[in-house]
Amino acid sequence: MLTNTSEKTTFLEWERSTRAPSPSVPPLSCDCQFHIYADPKVYPPKQGALYEPPKGTFQDMRGVLRKLGFARGVIVHAMPYDTDHRLLIDTLTSLDDRESIRAIAIVKDNVSDAELSRLNELGVRGARFNIGRYYNETQSPASVLRSLARARELGWHARLHVAGPHILEYAETFSAIKDMTFVVDHMGHVDFSAGLTSPTFLWLVDRLKNHGWWLMLSNGSRLSSMTDGWDDAVPFGAAYVEAAPDRMIWGSDWPHVRWRKSRMPNDAELVELLYRYVDNDRSLIERILVRNPARLHGFLT
Repeated sequence: MLTNTSEKTTFLEWERSTRAPSPSVPPLSCDCQFHIYADPKVYPPKQGALYEPPKGTFQDMRGVLRKLGFARGVIVHAMPYDTDHRLLIDTLTSLDDRESIRAIAIVKDNVSDAELSRLNELGVRGARFNIGRYYNETQSPASVLRSLARARELGWHARLHVAGPHILEYAETFSAIKDMTFVVDHMGHVDFSAGLTSPTFLWLVDRLKNHGWWLMLSNGSRLSSMTDGWDDAVPFGAAYVEAAPDRMIWGSDWPHVRWRKSRMPNDAELVELLYRYVDNDRSLIERILVRNPARLHGFLT
């Protein structure tokens, strides 16, 4: 267990007895979002970080990927480190199989052009924006637009990590950027209890159908009101896939920080939840786990 010092809340640690999903994933499958952490004395979190970095190293995650059967992965730079990319840079520099790993950075005004260029060389292919009151982020629309433009110049996509209906507050900001790929994290953090006609869900579906946006089919288990099965997530996952099957990706979101439920799922269960979104259609599974991620992150096919 670990304790978040700002909230004095105890959270569960990730399940270490990872098993293979049933059925197995296709060759060259990609986990499009996991976070990595390391010794806080070497890589300290920022002052006032939303949560305390848990025990979950890159080597830990490589073991999880092997057990799940994933050949590829995308490191998403974790919020506690903010724009301090030293852990990400050190990890990418040390890789002996660079073609199997890509990454997502955090871009703000204080990240230099030289650092962005270095990150690009190392395999970063997107910029994540943690936006909204929930994440204690107070970026102005102008600063977000500047960062989006800088990422676009590198050919990166934008990963939008916005909690639930807060995404609608930034609709004009996102619409002001043209010729850029937007990827919505974690199913848009929609409220499943609000149903398939909620304003946030309908706006996201419109983005997917009519504006070329992408979405990550992750965290259905976290958004669900259920501890097991997560049946309430399935209609939403299925609707997103129907809206844009060629722009769906999947991520484990390992190591599942700030997990509040009574049971930590095995990561294989999260893959199997994805299978349910597509009614076990192997062609769609291959598209979501292999072809779409390769296209988005520039993996060799």
